[in-house]
Amino acid sequence: MSRMKYTLLFAHTYLTDMFLLLFIVLTINVHNGKEALIIPFLLIVLAVMTASSFITSRFRLGRIYFMLPFVLIIALLSGFHWLAALLIAYLPILRLEYLHDDVENTISEVTLIVTFLLLIGTNILTTEETVAHSLHFHVIFLSLALFFFTGRIFIHLIGNGWPMRKNVCMFVTLSGLFMLLGFSLGLVYHYIVFIAKYIVVLLLNGFIFLLRPFFHILENIEIEEPELEEETLPDSEGEDEIRPEFDQDSAVAHLPVETIMVGLFIIAVIAVLYIYYKKRKQPQTDKTGREQGFPASTSVTSQRAKPVQIYVPEERVRKVYFDFEKWLAAKDMGRYQNETIPEWADRLELTDIIDKQRLTTYIETRYSDMKADDRDFRIYKENIRMMKKEIDEYIKEKQKNLRK
Repeated sequence: MSRMKYTLLFAHTYLTDMFLLLFIVLTINVHNGKEALIIPFLLIVLAVMTASSFITSRFRLGRIYFMLPFVLIIALLSGFHWLAALLIAYLPILRLEYLHDDVENTISEVTLIVTFLLLIGTNILTTEETVAHSLHFHVIFLSLALFFFTGRIFIHLIGNGWPMRKNVCMFVTLSGLFMLLGFSLGLVYHYIVFIAKYIVVLLLNGFIFLLRPFFHILENIEIEEPELEEETLPDSEGEDEIRPEFDQDSAVAHLPVETIMVGLFIIAVIAVLYIYYKKRKQPQTDKTGREQGFPASTSVTSQRAKPVQIYVPEERVRKVYFDFEKWLAAKDMGRYQNETIPEWADRLELTDIIDKQRLTTYIETRYSDMKADDRDFRIYKENIRMMKKEIDEYIKEKQKNLRK
């Protein structure tokens, strides 16, 4: 992966996840009398990403957590609610820790789905604040969808070996089709939200119906099904446009919404912490990638030892060579992974141990796809037998010299 593609993939994955955090922070701020503060949020997460790249290029990955108190202070001074400030200070750094360890450790698809579900939630469990900032919530989700898909298209076109003109044409075509699809969905967006709200309300009513035998308080509670509202245009006399107002007497208003939300929040926090501490592994950074100036994209889980199933080749010459290399490994003279035969021969100085002609024959036929006849097979087999004999004699001589 080129440096440019790595950087773009890193930034795209990180910023995609930050849209979900922005949605949550906006919800917390507006329900606690704070301003939206979208621009300060974007500046903070971009500054944290830049600072983390600087820190990881010179220090260990864990040092990025030194930014946490500074980010928390900046968020509080910027006017964020204390809970939103805590989320801004911790979650971006946590996400950066895993991305610096493995840039392909992405949850962008989950972010897109969760943000959409939260958008539906703000349209069902409405409050005065969510109604007042409804445009902000919808713009955040639409920006997330646009950024996610166009960014994926652009990143996949980098480094594919195509000419620049073809890449530009492909990007414009695919992005245009995506925007056309988005515009078409925008025309029926009102109906999509209504259908989603209807399905969620139907599921909630079914859940309440199932719990009624156990909870007496739920006997008289039923959420009214949403109605498809049509836009009302001003008449010819110049009357003002009729705007939808927040209805305090709706069925949702009679529910103990705050108690339900607090309970769900506590359950969600406990579940997330349990899963996090159960499955979390200490990130590691490859030393080679550190020397090159950027973290290697080797996953922590992929570095764990896994049993490798070895298949014995069916071709008889290959099978003889397979047994020979297995025999060498037992003598601590085997080849390293990705080590070529000439490199292996130079490392062990095999030219001083094995006859050069036999070694040359082995090198030339080791990866040959040609099937040998009976005569050649006997020659190759005898060649391996003599190589084993010479190596055994060398090992015995070496052990004899060590005893002296």
